[in-house]
Amino acid sequence: MKKRKGFNWFALFMIVVVAYFATVIISQQMHLSHVSETQHLANKRLEAAQKENEKLRKEYEELQDLGNIEKIAREDLGLAKDGELPYQISR
Repeated sequence: MKKRKGFNWFALFMIVVVAYFATVIISQQMHLSHVSETQHLANKRLEAAQKENEKLRKEYEELQDLGNIEKIAREDLGLAKDGELPYQISR
């Protein structure tokens, strides 16, 4: 068998192919990491929005009761019924 001396094109080709696939894999991993982080942040925002939504639903339900509406009108807004005299506690 003869050994050829000179440049090994096959070895160069294999190095280029391995380097290409290594950069593709690294690029994909970086992209997946970014997508995972974005999804985590979106899940946090969704959870916060769901909590706020539940709080607003409860507040809405409380405002459907006339007793609560009257209480808010008297205590927070200082309103009174006809014939009543509102008073304020001095501090």
